[in-house]
Amino acid sequence: MADTLVAGDEVIVVGAGVVGIAIALHLRLAGLAVTLLDRGEPAMETSYGNAGAFAISDVIPLAEPGVLRKVPGWMLDPLGPLALRWRYLPSLLPWLLRFLAASRPSRVASLTAELSALLGRVNSDYAALIAQAGLGAMWRRHGNLTLYRNQQEFDAALPAWEEKRRHGVQWQALSRTQLQEQEPLLAEEWQYAVRVPDWSHVDDPYTFSRGLFDAFIRAGGRFVQDEVLATVEGNGRVSGVATASHGRLSAAATVIACGVWSDRFTRQHRYRVPLESERGYHVNLPQAGVRLHHFIQCASESFVILPMAGGGLRLAGTVELAHRDAAPDWRRAHILLDKARRIVGDFSTADMTVWMGNRPSLPDTLPIIGPAPQQPGLWFATGHGHLGLTLAATTAALLGDLLQGRAPALDMQPYRLQRF
Repeated sequence: MADTLVAGDEVIVVGAGVVGIAIALHLRLAGLAVTLLDRGEPAMETSYGNAGAFAISDVIPLAEPGVLRKVPGWMLDPLGPLALRWRYLPSLLPWLLRFLAASRPSRVASLTAELSALLGRVNSDYAALIAQAGLGAMWRRHGNLTLYRNQQEFDAALPAWEEKRRHGVQWQALSRTQLQEQEPLLAEEWQYAVRVPDWSHVDDPYTFSRGLFDAFIRAGGRFVQDEVLATVEGNGRVSGVATASHGRLSAAATVIACGVWSDRFTRQHRYRVPLESERGYHVNLPQAGVRLHHFIQCASESFVILPMAGGGLRLAGTVELAHRDAAPDWRRAHILLDKARRIVGDFSTADMTVWMGNRPSLPDTLPIIGPAPQQPGLWFATGHGHLGLTLAATTAALLGDLLQGRAPALDMQPYRLQRF
């Protein structure tokens, strides 16, 4: 049974991405003494360049039924929506085998229910943190649009949308006329769309994450920029961490929330966690000159358009499975430009930048949230894949309940580390 923390107890959170920041802020507001650690600046890794979405409708796991027949295509098309680099296949094989196992229809059904349990509370969990940080103006609660070229594309997607509706996702089908009323700039090629009104986004995920971090500091939290070398033990429990420059830091609870780099700590404690990098790319166009009202998803092309303040755009999407230290394939970013022009027409590429980030992916799409087995004092919050920004506040709320001895409002068994 995990210890119960009370106000004033020391907590260390390792990892200052949006998940770690949200956990640190939530625990600090609950009265705990929180130290947030990261070797770099807050929100400068994966949280810097994500698509900025609170993707509450993504309840179906990546390993959907029929995924096996798609694997050869991933390996043959390096610029496809989901690509797998050949040279990393041996190291990725254990992950891929678990990914395929997760695609069994019965497993997908349970994973969908478990994802929807998390995603159904995202907006309510975020509301308190966003209010505390004064970030309400950045939270664009306009819904999103998923585009389809024709009736055939829409009909093919309809079973998935009906499954989402069964799991509480509210959506509306739009005709071309209705779509044009929502977004007049969209090209004639796109004849159908689905709108999810509860979907939301932020203008810039880095600015948003940094705003949560600033709120944590204002609330009395402590940030230490240092590399965490390992957890340390005392009296039969994890009692803190060893750092490169600050020596040993002690705490009643240590939370590992450093994304794909969490593997250092799973390996230290001999947990076999299949954590790999689900690499994502973006193109940032601050001077695009295109004003959109909604977050745009293109189903057939598997990419998104994030409207940013002042007519800027961020193009993001596609998944690349490769080692986190592999050199970026910048072609995967630049192909997004042509995709976007087929949706919103021409735009300016002045001051354009490209970026790649390592999203921490587990083969069943569910994050790990909870205590480490057989290691009192150690907790994990990692493996959120493409849902890190989306699930940060929910992860913080659930972990806060567990750390403080409260029973969360949902069954936490599906998210435990020992499922692997």
